[in-house]
Amino acid sequence: MNYKLNTELIKSKMLQKGYSITKLASISQISKSTAARAVKGQGTPRPKTIYKISKSLDIDIKEITL
Repeated sequence: MNYKLNTELIKSKMLQKGYSITKLASISQISKSTAARAVKGQGTPRPKTIYKISKSLDIDIKEITL
């Protein structure tokens, strides 16, 4: 199954929390390149990656996926 992320929500939450791509990657325990692709909406993230990002940003997983 292909998932698309709500990149605007991710960027907004990152801004609110003061997170950079590096900080998001560190907190989410994903690579910096994976975090950057997710924020830019490039590629298809794995469900595990989506879960980690949503937990790190305190976003419900239903809100982060389109």
